[in-house]
Amino acid sequence: MRRLALALLVLLFGSVATAAPRLDLAAREGRVTVLAEPGLERTARELADGADATLARIARDLPDLPAPREVEIHLVREARELPAVAPAGRGAPPYAIGVAYPDLGIISIAMHRDATVLDPLQTLRHELAHVALGAALGDRAPRWLHEGFAYQHSAEWSPDRVETLAGMAWLDGIIPLEQLEIAFPDQESPANRAYAESYDFVGFLSRRGRWEDSSDDGDRAPFRRFLSEIGHGADLDTAAVRAYGRPLHWLFEEWREDLSSRYRLAPLGLLGLIAWIACALLVVFAWWRRRRVNRKRVAQWDLEEAAARARRDAEQQQQRSQVIAPPYIPWPGEDPLDDEPDEPDEPDGPRPPLLN
Repeated sequence: MRRLALALLVLLFGSVATAAPRLDLAAREGRVTVLAEPGLERTARELADGADATLARIARDLPDLPAPREVEIHLVREARELPAVAPAGRGAPPYAIGVAYPDLGIISIAMHRDATVLDPLQTLRHELAHVALGAALGDRAPRWLHEGFAYQHSAEWSPDRVETLAGMAWLDGIIPLEQLEIAFPDQESPANRAYAESYDFVGFLSRRGRWEDSSDDGDRAPFRRFLSEIGHGADLDTAAVRAYGRPLHWLFEEWREDLSSRYRLAPLGLLGLIAWIACALLVVFAWWRRRRVNRKRVAQWDLEEAAARARRDAEQQQQRSQVIAPPYIPWPGEDPLDDEPDEPDEPDGPRPPLLN
């Protein structure tokens, strides 16, 4: 009996854990419809408001190619719920925070991944690029092109990705292009390498002009022609030759050299930057020390001047408090008083009485 009850509890909680969250119609704007969990209506409206403009910007890289007619967005709170809201039989990677199904025009987006708060607008831009590229190229676009193109329109810069690329350049861990074309790994860490490589390689293609000259950025025209050629039925090598004048494997080797030059020489540039910073700090320290010494010197001068002023004031006060007799100056020539007779000395003794 106890085993039966335990089995029922396991089945009950297992079914609750795998149950799909309820999605209601939360917003509709143009060709975009958003279904969201209750309580996420405000975010759903924000996604719907910006989605059509994002599709229009993405379409500039896909001239004269089909565009998505309808896009349906599924908005959930937790990333672990993404497989539950996926179309039947499709699923979602365990590390995903957003998933696109370009052939169906469906996107699933999560608001949180465990304790991490996500940016659904940024995730939406990434996934809309997947949907747009899928509508334009169909199944002719390899996975690395899909991921790199989506990165071009979401600007998800990450220091972890820079660290991954630097490690690949230093340790020669670049995944061959043929392996990227087959499939991405299911585990998150190897997939990070595949994503980083795809993002950087497609970014290189978008910046590279028709010619090898690094100053010829092409204004994305060769990259757009590359996508257009694929969309009109050309294979990857033929599209690369028509757009860039080089086959795809040649472009991949160019990117490998570019990656090595950027990240292997980065430590030298970093050392130079550190040296300049150290010199600047030494100059600032010398200026501060010189200013401090000057301040002390000026303060000492002020003290000495104040002491000298106090001594002068004391001396002047002392001089004003003393009476100084003028010096004796003898009369020039003969003294006129010398001719006057001297008065007789009065005799000593009593004076005679006066007679009336």
